Amino acid sequence: MYIFLLILGGIVSLGFGAEIIVRSSINLANIYKVSGYFIGFTVIALGTSLPEFAATLQALNVVNSLGIALGNIIGSNIANILLILGVVSIINPIIFPDKQGQRNQTLVVLIVTLVATSIFYILLNDPTSNTKIYGIFLIIIFLVFLFIQYKNEILDKTETSSEPKSSQFMSYLYLVIGLIFLYYGSKYFIIGSKQFALSFGISESIIGLTLVAFGTSLPELATGVVAALRKQSSLAVGTILGSNIYNIVGIFALILFMKSGPFPSGSSILLINITIMTIITIVFVYRVRFGFSVFQIKPFHLGKKSGVFFITLYAIYIFYNYIN
Repeated sequence: MYIFLLILGGIVSLGFGAEIIVRSSINLANIYKVSGYFIGFTVIALGTSLPEFAATLQALNVVNSLGIALGNIIGSNIANILLILGVVSIINPIIFPDKQGQRNQTLVVLIVTLVATSIFYILLNDPTSNTKIYGIFLIIIFLVFLFIQYKNEILDKTETSSEPKSSQFMSYLYLVIGLIFLYYGSKYFIIGSKQFALSFGISESIIGLTLVAFGTSLPELATGVVAALRKQSSLAVGTILGSNIYNIVGIFALILFMKSGPFPSGSSILLINITIMTIITIVFVYRVRFGFSVFQIKPFHLGKKSGVFFITLYAIYIFYNYIN
């Protein structure tokens, strides 16, 4: 019972902290007058990726589990695409914005995923490699990505921001409060998850790929559902795609800088799941950019059919991991 209370309390604290962070981030973005898509792809995506960031810190520092840290970012990206985009597109169809550079974000996600996957394969086969060099390379990619988003925003300012609902001071105060909830939520969630793994003989990598990844993806799910209910599809898409890039580039780089032990060379679980994540990303990008004319599914549009398909794939993915 104690283990489940730790996990449940961690999830609640993570969700509450991330919600406060997202709300304050939106308000700050409105104060600084940037577009809704830019808010989603940068500010909100960063806010909703903070649970993965915090969970990674706790996994590395508190329970010293590189498997949970790596499994978390892989499983979280899979959950973002299959589970969250699936749920959102069932609630309200997602239309990818036809604006400067925005439809190309799916290609950016694919390229970044392929680069990170290549680095992952190299390190799994050669754990003696200098991981910090790869971390620096990923950080450079991350900074280039942010610069491109900023340039796109400068070129296209057709969207208007909402009026801020609170002052800068209150927004920053809420941001700090949210970070505190995030820190302690991730701490107890990771501790509970590891104890759960030990109690039931489940691999730590599997726990990271499924339970921890789902828990840290709750902010993206909440944000996406709220955006779908308010018919703000650009906000939902920007948040989810941006979060995937933050996870696979920024947080992966953090792991490469902070890890204390050897890279888990030859880990079949991680190898299989990083391959699954890459395949899912390729399928997702193909589906979005080209559609499926046979089933009368249009490109740059995700509706109920796609949502059911994605959620079904996610259920199969979770089942596969636990039976193995």
